Amino acid sequence: MDDGSLERRAMGAEQLVAAKITEFGAHLTAGDRAAAERARTEALAALEVHLDLTDQLISQTFA
Repeated sequence: MDDGSLERRAMGAEQLVAAKITEFGAHLTAGDRAAAERARTEALAALEVHLDLTDQLISQTFA
């Protein structure tokens, strides 16, 4: 993937992590524990994707 799509996907996942963390805090502030837990789960999933993509990028760079 030399067209930069892997980098864009990794950056998108990183931005999603940040958005979900913000959403988590907003739901906690509003007292909506169920929505906060959903946002937390989604943030963790997005973080996993970001880490996997970062691993692929590093492997590709040093291959």
